[in-house]
Amino acid sequence: MKQVRDMDYSSLFPEVDEKKTIANVKRFLSVELPRMERVSHQDITCLKSPVVSDLPKAPASDNKAETTIYRKLYAEQVVWRTSEAIDGCDHISQVLLKRLFAEKSAIYDYQLMNELGYGNDRYYFYKNRACLQFADTYLLDDLHTYL
Repeated sequence: MKQVRDMDYSSLFPEVDEKKTIANVKRFLSVELPRMERVSHQDITCLKSPVVSDLPKAPASDNKAETTIYRKLYAEQVVWRTSEAIDGCDHISQVLLKRLFAEKSAIYDYQLMNELGYGNDRYYFYKNRACLQFADTYLLDDLHTYL
C-alpha cells in the first residue's frame, strides 16, 4: 500500500501551458462571460445567493422551451461560478479580474496600471497570475491547456 507522501500527483495535476491557459481565461472572461450574462439576465456584480429547492422535477423531453430554460440555467451557473472563482483568488488577483472583466465600466490595462501604481512588468506579472489563479478556481469547465 502506497503512503500519501509517496503518491505521484502528476497525473492528477499535469503541467499547464501557461500562455495558452492565460489566453483561454482572457477569452472566457471577455467573450463568453458577457454572453452568459446576457443569456442569464444576470450581472456578475450583483449576484444573490442561490435558492435551493427540493421540489420534484419533471422528466426531460426535447422541446425548444426546455432547451431555452436549460441554456438560461447553464448561463446562470457560469455567471455564479465565475463570481465564486474570482472570490477564490488572492486579493490583488480579485482586484485585477473584477476591474478588467466584471465591472461594466470599460478600463484599459494602462489605466489600471496607473491606478494601481504598477510598472509594466509588475502589472503584467500580476495580471497573468490572476488569470492562472482564475483557471485553477473556476470549476465548471476546465480552462487549462496542458503540455
